[in-house]
Amino acid sequence: MPQRAVTYDGFNGGNVPLQQVAPLVAEIKAAAREAGRDPGALQIVSRGSFQLHASPQGTERWPLWGTLDEIREDVARYAAAGLTELFLEGNFDPRSPSLERTLEVMEALAPR
Repeated sequence: MPQRAVTYDGFNGGNVPLQQVAPLVAEIKAAAREAGRDPGALQIVSRGSFQLHASPQGTERWPLWGTLDEIREDVARYAAAGLTELFLEGNFDPRSPSLERTLEVMEALAPR
């Protein structure tokens, strides 16, 4: 997989668990260096399924599941781990939120 990411200018993953992001980024960047590519030029992107909760879910919660503030903190943690982009996926909430509510959440979480 890292070789393909280097060949095609980056990686687009689906719901990469937070604890796996930093090792994945390191692996892709090492492959880029070995191929003579600039590791900083690669896009490393992942989808992130989220679930909004009205009350804080605490430190033992699943990443991207929590209040707006907790989810914002998680987005920052994904960036610190090396993702160049995280796109939030609202389609996998088992509570079947409405389109209107999903759009409100996406607006609230949009980069400023």
